[in-house]
Amino acid sequence: MLSMEIKRTVEKNERYTKMLEYFDSTGKLPTRKVRKSFTITNMDFDKLKEASKRSGKSMSDILDELIEYHL
Repeated sequence: MLSMEIKRTVEKNERYTKMLEYFDSTGKLPTRKVRKSFTITNMDFDKLKEASKRSGKSMSDILDELIEYHL
């Protein structure tokens, strides 16, 4: 009974579980932001900027969500 509840809690909070696993294996805080430079096409940048305006989220937050979802 308790193991079912633990499993449900872990599944519900999967993002935080992964963050703790990352910290445990690397010793680095996963919430710390890192500034990196990369290039994207103008068309993709315009789409990202429009999505940012529509959702009220920063472009960085949208990219973080996309990367987390796809990787």
